[in-house]
Amino acid sequence: MSTTYGTLYGVSVGPGDPELLTLKAVRIIKSCPVIATPKTAGEKTLALDIASGAVDLSGKEIVSLDFPMTRDHEKLRAGHRAAADAVAAHLKAGRDVALLNLGDVSVYSTFAYVKNLLEADGFPVVMIPGVTSFCAVAATLGQSLTTMHQPVHIFPASSGPTDEALKLNGTKVLMKTGRSMPEVRAAIEAAGLKEKTGLVQNCGLPNQQVCHNLDDASDDISYFTTIIVKE
Repeated sequence: MSTTYGTLYGVSVGPGDPELLTLKAVRIIKSCPVIATPKTAGEKTLALDIASGAVDLSGKEIVSLDFPMTRDHEKLRAGHRAAADAVAAHLKAGRDVALLNLGDVSVYSTFAYVKNLLEADGFPVVMIPGVTSFCAVAATLGQSLTTMHQPVHIFPASSGPTDEALKLNGTKVLMKTGRSMPEVRAAIEAAGLKEKTGLVQNCGLPNQQVCHNLDDASDDISYFTTIIVKE
């Protein structure tokens, strides 16, 4: 592999509060001339907004990457390939790229898809860990996630039967709840765990909402909602 290639850094920016970026994340963002950021519907670049609260991005080249929100596997693959190609153009020119990722780059990350493609193409890739949403949510709720011998289980609430997940021993973390909230609420209530459930919407963002009880939460909630069921 040519030593003139730039390095792709997957940089975790945490769940929302710019103060939760690590010192290493800040250093890497400062050092990279190119900042790649996922873009969602409505031209929103949340990860970039969070990073800009901790790092002066003036003079950086910003590359917006479209990651389609769909279950169509062909469209997903095409979107990931297009994002990887956009980043590769800079890496081939010898420019380091910081690809921003909400939460941590190892947990349900958009970065993972680009990483796999670019590593297969022979580009160097480095992952910069960060604060996960569920750790930030636990802190916001004022509770620990687990004790010495208690397991923690993490699930995407929109995928799979929640009632089966709730039967597991230990703490249950349900991420990316969003439109699945009515089904999740019904499963939690049926399991008799309503009083042991708390959640936070948009943790660390200006529109953060904290619910220490399931009854305080509406069914119309943000995609960025994390539920903790603590037994």
